[in-house]
Amino acid sequence: MTDDRFYRRSGPLTLGHIAQHVGARLPPPGSADMLLRDVAALDSAEAGDVSVFSDRKFADALAHCHASVVITDDKLSACEHNGALLLVVGDPRLAFAQVGHLFYPPAPLESGVRNGAPIHPSAQIGPGSEICSGVAIGPNVQIGARCRIEANAVIGAGVVIGDDCVIGTNTSIGYALIGSRVVLASNVTVGSPGFSFVPCPTGLLRVPQLGRVVIEDDVEFGANCAIDRGAIGDTVIGRGTMFDNLVHIAHNVRIGKHCLIAGQVGIAGSSTIGDFVMMGGQVGIKDHLTIGQGVRIAAKSGVTRDVAPGEQVGGYPARPLKLWHRQTVALANLAKRNRD
Repeated sequence: MTDDRFYRRSGPLTLGHIAQHVGARLPPPGSADMLLRDVAALDSAEAGDVSVFSDRKFADALAHCHASVVITDDKLSACEHNGALLLVVGDPRLAFAQVGHLFYPPAPLESGVRNGAPIHPSAQIGPGSEICSGVAIGPNVQIGARCRIEANAVIGAGVVIGDDCVIGTNTSIGYALIGSRVVLASNVTVGSPGFSFVPCPTGLLRVPQLGRVVIEDDVEFGANCAIDRGAIGDTVIGRGTMFDNLVHIAHNVRIGKHCLIAGQVGIAGSSTIGDFVMMGGQVGIKDHLTIGQGVRIAAKSGVTRDVAPGEQVGGYPARPLKLWHRQTVALANLAKRNRD
């Protein structure tokens, strides 16, 4: 279920309308009038939701899924499921993106120049907070006590910010729930849509990004970082984690507590980072990986596999640190012998 503070859902929509929109095989007789209220992931869907099953590695989630309707294809439709109606299509990911746009169409433009101050009257600002010049604060925002919101920051509708936070100059925050004592330096972007597309007959269709960013207490971001909101579900940053400048966190990434992440690191979508992980500058993490607790990753490494708790890795592709050093020395010695 999406957070109504940030998203305006249309519908409910009938199964027949959805099937027709995505070109699916018609549902069983009598089910076309079933009303559906939302889209959701397999592991969080409830009755009245539409979900998607496009990869056999999620078969266990399908077997326990409570969605009313699951979009899938012919081959995967044979997998065990929990009684949901199956909407069979040629490309489940594309169809699910199309259904997402049905439930969440773009907000209509409100033409004209808006009057009034850039702080919406419904916003709540805690005692002792300082709001600097040029700050824009949207409707239903909640800002805690003793916060400093620096010049030209933009706080989008529904955002919640805890006590004693610092929001830097030109920083933009949307679709986010932020804890206390969080520092966002200048030009940070929180809540931007994730980089997720599926091919369609007319080009590329953006997958709707319907999640949030959840930042726990005592987190700090350096300048020019970008944190994408979740697609379905949340991007989560654990308590006490520190980020250098120019870090990109993609959609649905989950980062544990007290991690240290240096400049120009990029973490691709749906990867999970354990507690107390340290990453050197310019590390790249592939999507859908699990990096265990206490892992150390050397600068400029490219991580393309899961990393077990406590491992130290480096290189591209990243491998155990001692092995990488031995291979580097062996390669240098081989090059020297060939040159001699």
